[in-house]
Amino acid sequence: MQATEKKGINGYQLKLLGAALMVFDHIHQMFYWAGNVTWMHMFGRSVMPIFLFTCAEGFYHTGNRKHYALRLLLGFWFMSIVSPLLMRSLPIDEPQIVLMNNVFGTMFISVAAMWGIEKLKNKEFVKGTIVLVLPILPTFIFNALLNANQIGLALLVQFAVPSYMGVEGGFLMVLLAVWFYLSREKRLRQYLGIIALAALSAFSYPDFTWASLFGGNHQWMMIFSIIPLYFYNGKRGKGSKYFFYIFYPAHIYALYIVAFVLLKTGV
Repeated sequence: MQATEKKGINGYQLKLLGAALMVFDHIHQMFYWAGNVTWMHMFGRSVMPIFLFTCAEGFYHTGNRKHYALRLLLGFWFMSIVSPLLMRSLPIDEPQIVLMNNVFGTMFISVAAMWGIEKLKNKEFVKGTIVLVLPILPTFIFNALLNANQIGLALLVQFAVPSYMGVEGGFLMVLLAVWFYLSREKRLRQYLGIIALAALSAFSYPDFTWASLFGGNHQWMMIFSIIPLYFYNGKRGKGSKYFFYIFYPAHIYALYIVAFVLLKTGV
């Protein structure tokens, strides 16, 4: 008798859902000036946990971790070069729109941290320690260059070398990805990690009030990422592994260019 396949959504479908929610979030980012589209921003709060979850799954399943990490690093470098060039060529100053998006860096550092932990588990203590410590160094170098008033070199380090503190979402998002990896197949523990980070985001908000949860502070809404993760069936799914690498920067730059054209033409 053939085993019944577990129902739910696979990893590729989970990425597609994350991509759809991401589009909503970036429409808000590029067109917040056109009207009240805060609900799109709310939808987008689930995106980072979803992609960090798939990153942890991807690290586990990939047949070549070096290639996986390299793809993420190349994506980070691509956006580090193109984003500032696009903002300089097509500046949007009033209202201001800044292209700070580069989740490739967050995912690359997360993969590096997972890799380091795995090496420690395998008693490769020197290699594991080096892999875990290296992403700390760019922050020290960046701060040292700033203190020496070497602004250009400091920015070069920030854009060229991902670090725990310098990536999108910062250290806490890297920590969440690592938690997903350490708690793999222990779904309740993964949910508790999301809940803990959501609570921290809510209650650490400056001048916190209950009303602020639906006012200026929406990051806690990442808690709703638990819903699609609950339906994940553990299967990778079939689809292009390069889709996200292309779609992520392409849709951000397309939306930015549309916003530039609309603002410059007075629409």
